[in-house]
Amino acid sequence: MTAQFLAARCPHSLLLAGQQGLGKVRFARAFAAFALCSRPEAGVACGECRDCELLSAGTHPDFMMVEPEEEGKALKVDQVRALGEFVSHTASRGGRRVVVLGPADAMNINAANALLKNLEEPAAGVYFLLVTDKLGSLLPTIRSRCQVLTFPVPSTESATRWLAEFGIEEPEAGDCLALAGGAPLLAQALNEPDRREARALFARDLLALARGEGLPSKIAEGWKDLDLAELLRNWQGVVHGLAKAGAEQEVSGMVQPIARQWRECGGAGDVHLYEFDTALAEAARQQASGANPNRQLLLEDLLLRWRALFKPVSGMLDTGGLLR
Repeated sequence: MTAQFLAARCPHSLLLAGQQGLGKVRFARAFAAFALCSRPEAGVACGECRDCELLSAGTHPDFMMVEPEEEGKALKVDQVRALGEFVSHTASRGGRRVVVLGPADAMNINAANALLKNLEEPAAGVYFLLVTDKLGSLLPTIRSRCQVLTFPVPSTESATRWLAEFGIEEPEAGDCLALAGGAPLLAQALNEPDRREARALFARDLLALARGEGLPSKIAEGWKDLDLAELLRNWQGVVHGLAKAGAEQEVSGMVQPIARQWRECGGAGDVHLYEFDTALAEAARQQASGANPNRQLLLEDLLLRWRALFKPVSGMLDTGGLLR
């Protein structure tokens, strides 16, 4: 992409898409640094010129980062409208201006329409880099005005080697990658001490319930201090691990004993696993949208469905309930 930029063939609007934890924001900032650097070297910013110093200090007048004021909240329409003033001004240094906006899927319809006005008629020398974990949530009009750059999940081997550079070895590396859907940056974050403790509790309770031990209501109560968004994301990671195990692919870490239990009881089948994954996704959507569902009841409902996966005879998942 840097070659395209140097040849003046780089699109003015890029949409960086892929699941969380693949380094999309890091890429966007690195590209911004390269585009604004006065002495780039081999496709990267020099890190030493005045432009690089200003960007590192967060004071570069030709760079704008647009993100929610609070993590997990929506981008406000006023934030997006402020882009109009930024792009209408003449660049202070070098003639280029860069906007990084993310998560782009955190915009409501009004904010998206405000952004669309800037994408339809981009000012000369202005580059937009939109970042999203949920490409399907963006308006088609936004997607159609951007060149989509998809970030793939790296191989387990390369991700494991990368984590090892930070002192994260097996079995922790396997656990974190399984829960992170293979995304190395998210896996690295999941290895923080407090998250390791939460992960151990989560894995122990899921396995116990799969074996017919424990009560969903008690387990849900025991999870009251766990971050709900992360819990649901981790749970989806376990489910995807079960799908891999069902396809005779190797799984590791905390997913292994759960997958073994799933196979030993015959499992509830791919269809029911998919239905449960859909229920988790819907719960995550509700949580992210600010719908504020009753946490205890939501988790109890999911835990009942989870237990049903390990009971082949009565494993039909109810599609009603809180997640309808």
